[in-house]
Amino acid sequence: MLEFLKSRIITIEGTKITLLSIILFLLIIAIAYLSSVLLTYFVKKELYKNTHIDKVLVKTVLRFIKYFILITGIFVSLQVLGINLSSLAFLAGVIGLGIGFGMQNIISNFMSGIIILFEKPIKEGEYVEVAGYDGIVTDIRARSTTITTRDNISIIVPNSNFITSNVINWSHNDPKVRLHIPLGIEETASKLDRTKELLLEIADNNPEVLKNPKPGVWFVGFGSSSFDLELIVWIESPIRRHYIITELNFEIAKKFSENNIDLTYPWTNLVFKNELITRNAENANHDEIK
Repeated sequence: MLEFLKSRIITIEGTKITLLSIILFLLIIAIAYLSSVLLTYFVKKELYKNTHIDKVLVKTVLRFIKYFILITGIFVSLQVLGINLSSLAFLAGVIGLGIGFGMQNIISNFMSGIIILFEKPIKEGEYVEVAGYDGIVTDIRARSTTITTRDNISIIVPNSNFITSNVINWSHNDPKVRLHIPLGIEETASKLDRTKELLLEIADNNPEVLKNPKPGVWFVGFGSSSFDLELIVWIESPIRRHYIITELNFEIAKKFSENNIDLTYPWTNLVFKNELITRNAENANHDEIK
């Protein structure tokens, strides 16, 4: 039986590949895989007991440990198989040169993942805006990061975008954000005080608007046919800012209508000169006489 296992199956570069070496090759890979899974599981379990450790950092480190064990297992299994890795160096160099250009993006994203790990420009649970998308960071991986939008759509963003592009992190240090709600009212100075009272009342009555910092009203300037104002409010998190703006706008339209305060809108005034109308009418009459 042992002789059968040692019998040659194939020869590669003068190296005899036997059934026994193939079995050991597969066994070492299986052991490396199981070791990586079990080790990461127990390390994760122990580290998560410490509430002061960054969970995202732990997850990323565990992934690198898993990759390291798997790569080491593959190298050892190839040695057991009898393949001399040094003899493959030239072939690996040629292949590497050929696919190097195609691997640039992958390597760039991988290195960007390492930078994100240590610099922490983003974290899981934060609300960010990048590459034209905005949403909550739900998963940071070695090559890419998943952002879940308000529509519950998962966007896979390459990690290099977070390093090379401008990223808006709405909740990097403090999740509170300030909202600006612009509006224009009729040019009636006597209604300015009442308008300010209504806007502050609307803000105070909204349960998602923070009391501290206090809401405010800014007189931005004089428009072409309006007084331009802004309602300034603070909210706890940017995630619901669109819903809060909608609620406030509904209340503004309702309260202003009840208090006879007209909101202004862009409009165009067309003026027709009487002389032009008269000339057109005279020309029409002259044609009829003919």
